[in-house]
Amino acid sequence: MKNKVIILIVVILGFGTFFWWNYGHRNRNEHSAHQNSHQEVKYICPMHPQITSNKPGTCPICGMDLVLASEMEDETDHSNHKDESDEVQPSTEEHSKEHQGMQEDPHGRAPVKLTLNKQQMIGVKLAKIEEKNLFKSIKAPGRIAFDPELYTAQSEYLEALKQWSRVKNSPINDVKENTKQMIKSSKIRLRVLGLSDDQIDALTSKGSQSEGLLVGGGDNIVYADVFEVELPYIKEGQSAQISASFLQGRTIPGKVISVDRVISPETRTAKVRIELLKSDSSIRPESYVNVIIFAPLGKHLSVPLEAIMDTGTDQFVFINKGEGKFEPKNVRILIETASEAAIAGSISSGDEVVVGANFLIDSESRLRSVIQGGSSSSSGHNH
Repeated sequence: MKNKVIILIVVILGFGTFFWWNYGHRNRNEHSAHQNSHQEVKYICPMHPQITSNKPGTCPICGMDLVLASEMEDETDHSNHKDESDEVQPSTEEHSKEHQGMQEDPHGRAPVKLTLNKQQMIGVKLAKIEEKNLFKSIKAPGRIAFDPELYTAQSEYLEALKQWSRVKNSPINDVKENTKQMIKSSKIRLRVLGLSDDQIDALTSKGSQSEGLLVGGGDNIVYADVFEVELPYIKEGQSAQISASFLQGRTIPGKVISVDRVISPETRTAKVRIELLKSDSSIRPESYVNVIIFAPLGKHLSVPLEAIMDTGTDQFVFINKGEGKFEPKNVRILIETASEAAIAGSISSGDEVVVGANFLIDSESRLRSVIQGGSSSSSGHNH
């Protein structure tokens, strides 16, 4: 009887141990599988990284198919691997740039690595950063001059000079002072009308007015109405070009001779006077023409305008680092022309920037940034 009791106890303990081990092991496996499933199944929109889901679907914004985040993470880990040599302290130059208030990398962007095949598929195009002289083409409406006001002002100034030559030896001081005041007043009027001191000196030496300011005059002068924002770029002696319908495709070269100092309050423009360097029989006073003034801007590091991405808070370009890697770098636009921009930042002459497929690379860059940062702010967009 005693032996039977002992055998029964051993059997009960054996079955208890088996069920305890089997049930606990299965629960642990199920819990682990549930955790793995929860962590791995996450879908993201490539164009809008803020859109996430725990099941396949399409983006409610652009309609693209969602992709597995785990696949993007594997690619990101591979493409953004850094060895110990990458973990160096910033150079003195980089510290200097940070002290100047410009961050090297734009917010919310990360480096991107693309295979050659993918670059060809999305149409990646590159251009080199070059240091070169830039010119701004300033366009303005103009008219062939008929300016009796300036002609009269020149006449009054020359007449005051003649008067001074007659009275400078006069014993009557009042007469001399009045003549000096006439010369001063007429010179001020010429300055207001746009003549520089050198031009006034040239008028003094010539001793006669510009006949081109009147109908039938020999010298043709064009008046161009230039907006005040572009006036700082215009200087005396700059080249210009005139075209018009009556010229039937021909253009006439010109040269800037003066810029008015007074801005019209109605149009916010000032008159720029341009002397035509070539005559044409079809030119008539008061005819309307189109004017282009070529203003040199100096030598700068420049890129095509297509290279610059502008978010409103950041302006940046994607630099080609080789082997399919593209890094976003903040820049500051100094000057813009019709097709190029002078820039400053953590860039150098000879660097290659992306000028084609920028928006697709930017989407990839934002996606990389979201994945690397493990952003949880997008959880409210699940669908």
